Amino acid sequence: MDRYQFRSFNVPDHFIRHSNFQGELTRKTGPMDDFAFVMLRRGSGNRVALRSVNFPDRYLRHRDFRIWLEGPRDGDDQLFQQDSTFYFEKGLADAEGVSFRSFNFPDRYLRHRDFHLWVEAPTGDADQVFRKDATFYRQPAPVLIDHGTELVPVDE
Repeated sequence: MDRYQFRSFNVPDHFIRHSNFQGELTRKTGPMDDFAFVMLRRGSGNRVALRSVNFPDRYLRHRDFRIWLEGPRDGDDQLFQQDSTFYFEKGLADAEGVSFRSFNFPDRYLRHRDFHLWVEAPTGDADQVFRKDATFYRQPAPVLIDHGTELVPVDE
């Protein structure tokens, strides 16, 4: 399965990741797999879910409009399915990028604010900033070969 990382449009040295089971936007420090996600198709069309590589039973989902890394409570958790499904669309600020529109709140997009990930709707005056905050570049995620050396600096 293809693994992806998502680089911010307007903070180009920051990437989507999970940290303490919350969605964040940070520089690439710490475990590489915290930045890696598998995009799974949900239903028809352009609906997707972002599954964690290092916690494969957990997905990025919104709860109270904050992004969390969680799994379903049971096999038929309809609210979880809806909260973890996004429309995969062209980037709002750059058509070369991507944006994720909420399935169950279709006026809201996954965006970063204060380096935390939220699902929010654009507002009039801040619309330009919002579009930039809600645009990411999808890139292949690196594959770690030896987990024992992941945090060892290159020169050692």
